[in-house]
Amino acid sequence: MDYGWLAILPPLVAIALAFTTKRVLISLFVGVFTGGIIISGGNPFGGVVYSLDTIIASITDEWNASLLLFNLFMGAGVAFIWRLGGSEALTVWARKKIKTRRSAGVGAWLLGILIFFNDYVNAAIVGNVFRDISEEHKISSERLSYVLDSTAAPVATFFISDWIAFQIGMVNTGMETAGITELSAFEGYLHSIPLNLYCIFTVIFVGMLVITGKDYGPMLKAEHRAMSEGKIVRDGAKPMMDVNYELGEPNKTKPMLMTFFLPLIVLVGITLFGFWFTGRGAGGLTDILGASDPAKALLWGAFGMTITGIVMAISTKIMNLEEAMDTFLDGLKLMLLACVILVLAWSLGGITGEMDLAGFIVETIPASMPFVFVPITIFLLGMLISFATGTSWGTMTILTPIAIPLAYSLTNDATLSVAMAGVVFSGAIFGDHCSPISDTTVLASIFSGADHIDHVSTQIPYALTSAFVALVMYMLYGLFQTSPLILIPAGIALMYVLMITLSKIFSNIYNIHPETKRKIEA
Repeated sequence: MDYGWLAILPPLVAIALAFTTKRVLISLFVGVFTGGIIISGGNPFGGVVYSLDTIIASITDEWNASLLLFNLFMGAGVAFIWRLGGSEALTVWARKKIKTRRSAGVGAWLLGILIFFNDYVNAAIVGNVFRDISEEHKISSERLSYVLDSTAAPVATFFISDWIAFQIGMVNTGMETAGITELSAFEGYLHSIPLNLYCIFTVIFVGMLVITGKDYGPMLKAEHRAMSEGKIVRDGAKPMMDVNYELGEPNKTKPMLMTFFLPLIVLVGITLFGFWFTGRGAGGLTDILGASDPAKALLWGAFGMTITGIVMAISTKIMNLEEAMDTFLDGLKLMLLACVILVLAWSLGGITGEMDLAGFIVETIPASMPFVFVPITIFLLGMLISFATGTSWGTMTILTPIAIPLAYSLTNDATLSVAMAGVVFSGAIFGDHCSPISDTTVLASIFSGADHIDHVSTQIPYALTSAFVALVMYMLYGLFQTSPLILIPAGIALMYVLMITLSKIFSNIYNIHPETKRKIEA
């Protein structure tokens, strides 16, 4: 059935309610229910049944179930790190080594770049390492969640990861559709990298902000609150994971860095082994990543992390078996809210897929579009689809087989056409980066301990800054086919000017110094 414009209603309702009420659960469920009613022909009882069936399908999906268990085991692992005194030991160490807010921010940014092989692992590790360090230096949970989110998918899309394996597959599909045979899929992917401008600019913009210490928009107010009042989250916020509240005081008799780092080392080691093991026999490294099962690898890693915590707790005699099991259960509780939000976000994505929202949006592309408009149109469509559906991979799956043939039919240039995949990836990752119904956005909120809507609302101005700069560069590329060697430096310079200008504007609006985060005395 063709639902037409009605397909936009479920995500529109959910996102609008989320921002107006700041209640994510009810907003997502109302969005799912809205779709259920539409699909059921306006029958509210049928809508309830369809909504519940969709939620059940989301929970029982093998990939989703693996990620839910991953989150639960991560919560248990975090609980052991906390109660064994690992976080306390890290805080003591950080006081000696990380002296300033700037060095804490730069450290989180660099670690986010270094952990490139999976966006979920990136958020989990960087969040766990820097959550307590950030609190020690009065960095708001909103700022940390922005750093996590901006160095997760945007970094994974460039380096050896499950992302590039998927993207190479999408490029291959687009090339086959267009009839391009003079390039390999891997060569096509390499040509797409320089035009993945949103991701390039996003990662660099994080560095600009943490190095200069400047802020603007609602993030400036969040940082002012953290600096002046010592409140990492605002009053009335609902942090996705509040370790202090849920788990109480950590053990301070034996605070050892080993109890912090060993579980994380096990997490990374087993996860990397899982990528290899589930994809073994596929050929080279890229083929192995493409054939691997990331959800299974992550689950194994998180399980290993939890087992390591239990063994350390009992072997060091910090806990007995009963206390270890209590810690395990308390860790599962840490992730309850996050898991419910993930299930509802997946359910809403399923509803929008059933209603073919992406197809409705794609149909708006004119068949005889001049090439000058192709890059900006693809980018804007990617942003819209991914923000509304919360899935970057779904957006790539839809748009890549359209973008490459469209460009090839207009230019007959294979190299230029496959580069359009980079534009698709940029638009797709924008939504994955900022949509409140994106799983990676949820995970950034979880591991930073941020209120989810606070994370989204403070991040969007920064994401829009990077997106605006990318859009301007795509306009120049469409008009003049300007080399990315010129576009990227020009974009970085424009971002810097915008950062300086916007920080001054919002400093005057809020009467807050953009660097010190202190009130400016009249």
